[in-house]
Amino acid sequence: MDLAWGEDFTALADVSKSVFARYSPLEERTNSVPFGEQIAQFAELGWLQLSDPVAADADSPSLGTIAAVFVEMGRALADTPLLDLTIARDMALLIGTERSTEVAERIGSGGAVVIPVFPSTDWGSAVSYSNGSLNGVALAIGHADHADSFLVHTAGDNGVVALVDSSSSIGIETMPNMGGHSMFAVTFDNVPVAEADVLAGGDDAHRAALLAGQRGAVLRAAQVYGAGMRLLDMTVSYAQQRRQFGGPIGRFQAVQYLCTDIAIAAHLTSAHVRSVVAAIESGDDPQPHLGLMCKQAAKTALQMVHCAHEVHAGIGYMVESNVHLFTDAAKRWQYDFGNAAENNASIASAITRIYEGA
Repeated sequence: MDLAWGEDFTALADVSKSVFARYSPLEERTNSVPFGEQIAQFAELGWLQLSDPVAADADSPSLGTIAAVFVEMGRALADTPLLDLTIARDMALLIGTERSTEVAERIGSGGAVVIPVFPSTDWGSAVSYSNGSLNGVALAIGHADHADSFLVHTAGDNGVVALVDSSSSIGIETMPNMGGHSMFAVTFDNVPVAEADVLAGGDDAHRAALLAGQRGAVLRAAQVYGAGMRLLDMTVSYAQQRRQFGGPIGRFQAVQYLCTDIAIAAHLTSAHVRSVVAAIESGDDPQPHLGLMCKQAAKTALQMVHCAHEVHAGIGYMVESNVHLFTDAAKRWQYDFGNAAENNASIASAITRIYEGA
């Protein structure tokens, strides 16, 4: 199996690195790019249209190539809505109706901020659709305060994908968190959905949500890989500079093992990412590879910050140190991957039941 990144991965990574430098708290803690400016820049760069899960054009960038942007986003610890918008656009394209294609075009042009909402039993209550209305509470939804609308995949065998305007009677409440991430509780309390805004139902909805979720998990894992490699660089550099007992602490095997553990975890995540990409792009079932990738990415998020803190010791917890910024991000990623594994498993199970009952 070819586990190479995409053909133009390096070229896209170089551009991404320079773009995300201005978003990165690692470069300057006060870095803050206004939300509207982020959307405009991503649209201008064409990044809101990079991903196309239905493209038959050989010139379209592969998922492995697109991952370059997210590797660098992770390396910079940049908190942007790019992944949310990519997942929403993928889901709309996969549905493939005239209405959903129009939604995808608006996202791709930067003309609409559409945030995806998936069913989850981890936190809150999975959003359900019945009698033309949505009910439930979705938690840890990123950038909900800037959403023009939400693309909601509801729970259950008869689930739908529905487009809901944010000006509807939707409750959006900030979820304070130690990392300062954009996280919101989004409450749907008998929120009506027009018939035209139910973009897909049943197995069509599940299939679109499944593949969009799988691709989104790949890009999030690529982000974890990028963060791991940046943290490895920082930790090795500190081990070379910090001196104790007459020399750099990096000469001790115990410190070397800790740095090696970060490298191994990050590279394992990279290998699993490329394995899932290869399965998706060859038309094979990526589900077995995806489960391993999610588990490894969650493990990497935990292990890389643990090892980095072991090497940096007390200085890693100081406000002046950047190490604790990775710890904050890692806690969010651990949640994301537990949730991604659950969602993909439940959607895949629903599709299986649909076909068994057919």
